[in-house]
Amino acid sequence: MRTAAVVTIGTELTTGLRQDTNGGAIARALRDAGYHVESITALPDDAAAVSVVLSALMARCALVVVTGGLGPTHDDITREAAAHALGRPLVRDAGIAVRLEDLARRHSAPDARERMLRQADVIEGARVIGATSGSAPGQVITAGEGRLVLLPGPPAEMHPMLDEVLASESAFAPPVRFRCTGISESDAQARVEPALADHPDVTLTLLAAPGEVEVVLFAPDAPASLQRARQAVRAALGIACFSEDGSSLPETVIGLARRRGERLALAESCTGGMASASLTEVPGASEVFLGGVVSYADALKSALLGVDATVLATHGAVSEAAARAMAEGALRLPGATLAASVTGIAGPGGGTADKPVGLVWFAVAAADGPTIAAERLLLGDRAAIRTRAAATLLDLLRLRMEGD
Repeated sequence: MRTAAVVTIGTELTTGLRQDTNGGAIARALRDAGYHVESITALPDDAAAVSVVLSALMARCALVVVTGGLGPTHDDITREAAAHALGRPLVRDAGIAVRLEDLARRHSAPDARERMLRQADVIEGARVIGATSGSAPGQVITAGEGRLVLLPGPPAEMHPMLDEVLASESAFAPPVRFRCTGISESDAQARVEPALADHPDVTLTLLAAPGEVEVVLFAPDAPASLQRARQAVRAALGIACFSEDGSSLPETVIGLARRRGERLALAESCTGGMASASLTEVPGASEVFLGGVVSYADALKSALLGVDATVLATHGAVSEAAARAMAEGALRLPGATLAASVTGIAGPGGGTADKPVGLVWFAVAAADGPTIAAERLLLGDRAAIRTRAAATLLDLLRLRMEGD
């Protein structure tokens, strides 16, 4: 597999003043184009340091993509550093300079005008990528068996240029991505590895986050084998897999509800509306999602959802009985045909021996079927428990719709 490296330039990145989002985005694009990305490196605005790193990477990688440091300010040193690494001069491109003249004339200081025009300096032999927004062009330089690509830092300027550079790489098979929930990373690996035993040319990567595990298969040079592996892995993952087209869990739930003609309602306690918020992020969610009730306090569970105070007093708010009553209360909201509830102990306090931190009860109530309930003991800190609880709530809705 061809190797690639990503370099992001900016002292603001290495000092933590700004988060590097370009490095990951470029690496994903390179991966989809069939490259093995060996490294993502953030460097300060230090021309000597950048030159040393680029020289080393160009010696061993087929493609090196650099982003940042191409603008008109004093700390934009990428052009000079790359030229030094390649041992080539910078040459001013007359066409780019003409296009930059109007911007340069807006500056009264001669130094500022010249810095604006420096963006027209390109490395000898470079192919220029015209700016679709912003002022800095990109550059592609072939050196020996490899290529060096210089792209501006602002994502809106960088992404169109990166797409143009990688357009010719589309012959490689993109990775297959399975998104799963309700399964641990280690359990996903235990299921998938036997399914890949007959596909040695397929590489497996697992990406875990609270509430989700992504199973990614790579075989850019073997599309037929990748498709066979896809079928085997999908069967191995079973109901834990909610998407193999990149759709998120909320998108999957909204899509199922739309196809079935359902109208959804939620009743949330410990998640505080997180599941409802994730559904409303999906375009067109209003066609199927009516809304929800955040009944954090017991009084609201009774007042808004009709949960009998006796149920809460006898069983507690974190119980199967309370979860069932909450879901059935949400189902009584106008127009609802399918409702789900969640109530639990997110911590860090509030747990007991009988009801520890992480205990969460769920229920799904349907207009045309029985109410079902489920108990989970979720791990992690407060944020992780709430995230996992919101994902589990949506997944139970998915499984209910898929199982009908």
